[in-house]
Amino acid sequence: MASISVLDAKTRFGELLERVAQGEEVVITKHDKPVARIIPEGRSSAKSIREAVASIRELRGRIEARTKGKSKLSLDDVKSARGEGRKSAVRGWWML
Repeated sequence: MASISVLDAKTRFGELLERVAQGEEVVITKHDKPVARIIPEGRSSAKSIREAVASIRELRGRIEARTKGKSKLSLDDVKSARGEGRKSAVRGWWML
């Protein structure tokens, strides 16, 4: 990740855009402090990635709390339940 001052960014804006288009991330600084970041279009931001990870962790916590103390389903249990669902769907379609 490159870092460049505001003045240099103003004078080399076209060059910066070219570098970003190639996939580079550029941080613009003012008085040696980061003030802006230029990233390629379509790339996920760090904030959106952190939000997604937090959401997944929260979901995992809810699932663990809901299933705590319960036995885990085996593959055969899942297949059997799937088969029962198909049977009831087939059995009931003609009664509509």
